[in-house]
Formats: sequence, C-alpha cells, structure tokens
Amino acid sequence: MPSIKYTRIEITPNAYRSLEAEAILQGKTLKKLASELILKGVSKKALDFVKESPEPSILSEPDIKFNEKTAEAIEKIGAIGIHISDATLESVKDSLLDDGYQGAMLYVAQNTASMERDELHRVLAICRSNKLSIKIAAYLIENLNEIESSKWK
Repeated sequence: MPSIKYTRIEITPNAYRSLEAEAILQGKTLKKLASELILKGVSKKALDFVKESPEPSILSEPDIKFNEKTAEAIEKIGAIGIHISDATLESVKDSLLDDGYQGAMLYVAQNTASMERDELHRVLAICRSNKLSIKIAAYLIENLNEIESSKWK
C-alpha cells in the first residue's frame, strides 16, 4: 500500500539542532520525536478535527448522486459573486480527492490568497458539516463558480 506524502516543513537551524540533540538523548528518530512533540503541542480542537476527517480513498468512476444533504449544502454555499480561477479549483479538487477534507483545507491555507482562502474554507466546511462524500465535495468544488454565479441547477 503506498504511503501518503506530506508537505515538507522548514524549521529554524536552532530548532533543528535542538530536535536532533533531544532525539539522540531519547534514542528516537527525528521523525518520531518531531511527530510526538507536534501532537503534544496542538490543541484538542485540531486533534478532534483530524480524528473526524475520513481517510482519503481511492476513487473509481464518479457515481455522484445528489440527495437532500447535497441540496442543502449547495443552498448554504449560495452565490456571493467571487470568481476563483479554474486552475485553483482544479488543484483544490485534486487535493480533496487525494488527501480528504483536511488535506484540501491545508492546501487552501498554504496556496491561496485571503479572499479565496476564506471562501474555499467556508465551502469545504459546509461540505464536511453536511457529511458529503469526498466525491460530491470534489464535484462541487470543481463547479464552484457556477454555483456562486447562480447558474447551478
């Protein structure tokens, strides 16, 4: 089973040397120690968010079926008049399909400007709170400009 690739992060040289020294003292790898320290340092809310997020799945042919939850989500998304580039929507959709809701939210946080970031986070949060499948959420993200311009039916 292939492993999930995560975004690399940079830390300051002083933090790296300290982490390396602590790993030696504890007899752990840098990866294991860094993971433990990060998990100890994040909020309960962040931990709960990660636990609630479904694991990304391998997708087959799209069999998108809209139901009441989907209609409710589309209504909540509504039309606000912001246009997001097709390239950005495609990248967010790909991130959602590959890494689930949390991966898409992280992608948005790292790669979009403030207005787009706020709007995409809002849309992803609506999809997640309505418990939409990753496939349906990806479809909605891909078609977000049509939803927001009230062309969606």
